Amino acid sequence: MEFQRKGQIMQQFYPVLLKSTLFRQITAVNLAPLLAAAQPILKTFTANTRIWQAGEQAASFGLVGAGTVQILKEDAQGNRTIVATVAEAGIFGEAYAYASTGPLPVSVDASTDTTVLFFEPQRLLNLAHLPQGEQLLSNLLQILARKSLLLNQKVEILSQRKIADKVLTFLQLEAKRQARQPMFLPYNRQEMADFLGVERSALSAALSSMKKAGLIDYRKNEFTLF
Repeated sequence: MEFQRKGQIMQQFYPVLLKSTLFRQITAVNLAPLLAAAQPILKTFTANTRIWQAGEQAASFGLVGAGTVQILKEDAQGNRTIVATVAEAGIFGEAYAYASTGPLPVSVDASTDTTVLFFEPQRLLNLAHLPQGEQLLSNLLQILARKSLLLNQKVEILSQRKIADKVLTFLQLEAKRQARQPMFLPYNRQEMADFLGVERSALSAALSSMKKAGLIDYRKNEFTLF
């Protein structure tokens, strides 16, 4: 009875799972047996709740079923840098879970009320014998490879010396990723400053100057790059 109830609860997340990169090209028919074998643990978090604290061990990785999480780097003075924002259907912590490199160097917070499905790494590696199990493993490898590319892009952004250059590099990468204008950024001004590793006041001044120069236009979280 408990297993049946758990399966029914999990079914409400099937649409999200099927649009995630982890389950790309996997049919709804084959999703159920894969989940039954993987046995993900479902947890809910209220907004502004810490999911993982830096220094903990990552024994699993998360797939966001609903809501948004932020991956943060914090220093001893309490200053924080947003490493990444993960929205619905995105995953986080997979590189740390599979690398087994020790304590986490980052923290993870729920930005909004959030539901996360936590997967044990080894269980997924044992699913190759199931229908479309090999597709799942192929998806996982692609995710790990793309995460490396995203890290390189973050380094490219932070390596720019001027704030305006950081903003332009960031927006150019986002415009290419989203393939739309205006583009929507998942950050308020403080979060954008944290992501770029700059002071909020300095970022606001740079954005205003860039807008006057005709380089960009923006309204709240919507940006257009000229």
